[in-house]
Amino acid sequence: MTESRTTVVINLPAHRRRALELVNEGLTAEQAYDKNIAGYIAFLKREGDDAGYAVQTHQDDQVSVFRIDERSHDEKKAAHAWLESLPDIWNWMPSA
Repeated sequence: MTESRTTVVINLPAHRRRALELVNEGLTAEQAYDKNIAGYIAFLKREGDDAGYAVQTHQDDQVSVFRIDERSHDEKKAAHAWLESLPDIWNWMPSA
């Protein structure tokens, strides 16, 4: 694997808030999210490796769900399109 030039950084606290806002199912959704987030991040990392992107996470409680560190505007647009083409956690989540 070659080193990625573009890195997608998922802000986990903001990602969790946004994901839970999308379903608005209270404790059940919180438990499902917490149980599956590690697997989802592993999925994103595997997909990123295949597409030539590095996927990292951080725990800084920022407003944005993710940021893209890149060398050019075109690379940022491509990484953004790639990320949006993937299922969100609720559509990825294995059946319980």
